[in-house]
Amino acid sequence: MYLKTLSIIFLMFMSILLTPAVTTSLSMGSEPDNVYTTPLIAGQYMVVGEVAVWTSIVDDSIILHVLYNITDPAWYLTEAHLAVATSLYDIPMTKKGNPIPGKFPYKAYDLWVQSYEFTVNLTEMFGLQCPVDESEATLYIAAHAVVAKLDEYGEIIQAETAWGEGARFTDRGNWGMYFTYTVSCETGEMCYLNDDAETSWAYGMPFSGGSWAMYVVYDGGYVTTDLIRAQHYDVGDVYITVDGGQMVINIALDEGYSISYYHIHVATSLDEIPQNRAGNPQIGLFEYQGSYSEITPNITLYLPLDEAEQYAETLYVAIHVGVATYTCSS
Repeated sequence: MYLKTLSIIFLMFMSILLTPAVTTSLSMGSEPDNVYTTPLIAGQYMVVGEVAVWTSIVDDSIILHVLYNITDPAWYLTEAHLAVATSLYDIPMTKKGNPIPGKFPYKAYDLWVQSYEFTVNLTEMFGLQCPVDESEATLYIAAHAVVAKLDEYGEIIQAETAWGEGARFTDRGNWGMYFTYTVSCETGEMCYLNDDAETSWAYGMPFSGGSWAMYVVYDGGYVTTDLIRAQHYDVGDVYITVDGGQMVINIALDEGYSISYYHIHVATSLDEIPQNRAGNPQIGLFEYQGSYSEITPNITLYLPLDEAEQYAETLYVAIHVGVATYTCSS
């Protein structure tokens, strides 16, 4: 029997698992030995997430990873700007020493995500090679973002500038910050994503069409069900609950599996889930969609519910996931 109701003990565990601190895992699949994290500060005083930095070795090149990770479910990244330099004075700034994010070399606009990653080839950019000379090992990093906050109805109520916490560029004026990172070639275990994503569904009731697609009936509380890959293989768990005006869905895969993409639709009736005439779901029309280019074994999504969904006694949830495998080596 795949569908399970959580016990009281497991409910206590899930209340911890589904806290805002869980959004998405580091893209390396397991935390590397040389990771450095610093808080992501919005509006000078609010911690809304973190910036994680680490390196990997790819084809003899040192690759720097900078991951912006929102940990407060009410906030979203809308822009991200990154500057990486071997000298503080190589970061774009005014004559008075204030940073200029618009001139940072790495930029991302029109975002609406809670996790975003930049990668920088340090071998190509700065000529760094393993083993790294101590005199060249220190990087100066300025991680800037624009973040927006939603209320319980899904409306934007606040927008702020955010910086990865560190030292201020200047004592007066702009409160922008930078931090340093020491490059290391000791990366520990390395994991690589395989190109073998397979269709997977959260186990539940079958649609009326001929495919093996399924939907979950949510009647309240905490519900968990298995994630089935390629129709026959249980590769992880899906946890579903409602918290205020949002549905919280955590997808946690077993070791060796990674989320490549997802399509999710929540409705007050089965007929409201997009389907073709044969009764098979049309995943391209699902309301919530996302994809990941790096290893991602665990995500938590906070999906806003409209008024009808918030007051409905029963919700119908279709969760379609592309699941790939990954391989690790020392």
